[in-house]
Amino acid sequence: MNVRLGAFLLCSLCFAAFQANAECDRPKRKFDVPEGTTANAEQMATAQKDIVAFADAVAEYARCLQGELDQKSIGKSDAEKAELGKSYAAAYEPAAHEATGLAACFNEQLDAFKSSGGGKSMRAADCKRHIAAAAEQKSAAPSADELIIEASGYTFDVPSGQWRFLLARDPAPRACAAGTTNQCLYRAVVVLNQSDETLECTGEITYDGTDISGNAKTEQKALVLDRSTRIIASSLALDTVNASVFNAKCDVRPKLPALSTPSTCKYEVVKPVAISDYYPAESRAAGEEGPVTVEFTLPGKAANPEDVRAVASSLYPALDEAAVHAVHDMVMSSSCPNARYRLRVSFKLE
Repeated sequence: MNVRLGAFLLCSLCFAAFQANAECDRPKRKFDVPEGTTANAEQMATAQKDIVAFADAVAEYARCLQGELDQKSIGKSDAEKAELGKSYAAAYEPAAHEATGLAACFNEQLDAFKSSGGGKSMRAADCKRHIAAAAEQKSAAPSADELIIEASGYTFDVPSGQWRFLLARDPAPRACAAGTTNQCLYRAVVVLNQSDETLECTGEITYDGTDISGNAKTEQKALVLDRSTRIIASSLALDTVNASVFNAKCDVRPKLPALSTPSTCKYEVVKPVAISDYYPAESRAAGEEGPVTVEFTLPGKAANPEDVRAVASSLYPALDEAAVHAVHDMVMSSSCPNARYRLRVSFKLE
């Protein structure tokens, strides 16, 4: 799942609400998410910082509530503890839903900003439906914003910002497989990229035991695009097996050199293709996804691109090869004969 900002909203605990006289105060939002078509870059950047700060406040709220719940549970029976947990859920969940909905709303407006170039007179976006959708979400397959933080990693500086990572997991155990009674937890290393860089990342999870595939350690790699959030490694293990080590290593991908093609030279896709038709079955099964930047030459008239090459990898060779095939099968025309162009092809699992 490539969710931008969503993982900032991963709650650090799984329960919720408290009594009216509790000492934990629910965070109050003091900002609006801008409409992307009306805001400028500075306003969008400020909104992103506001959402991150709000998500951090919600996580702190969760920690405060957990402390209260732990204290009040001392000496109580299992039934009484369960009732306490339910009462705490009533206060926490609305805050978590608001934070998650605001992140989804911002992501939508960020796409609108990027596609339109923004504007000069900012209006506030209506995020009510996003918050309502977060409250109603019951998906069995977790995305980053449906998980809870199990442990926080480190923050690293890069030329245009920062990135950080954390270990997240299911809020409650799930069946390890259909038709079984064993209970498992899905865990994931999540990278939150707050920079303008593309990161090439490797994530690691090591268990005190093994995951359900029999591996004591899982290590996976993925690209994390600028200003985005992504799960880079994940694994499923019995809920009695603890994750003892988690880590993420990310390098800034060097930017591609500028093409010599004049800016006045444009190209048009005369006959597109369905990228999903080129998605390798083995890549789907392995959960591989990501963007591939492809470079090609157009002879001028409507024709298939020539000298097609992947110049910025998805980190998965099968996807890179599939992207090259997909672009080669397109029909395009160019206003400048034999000009060189680039196109980003994205493979994304549903």
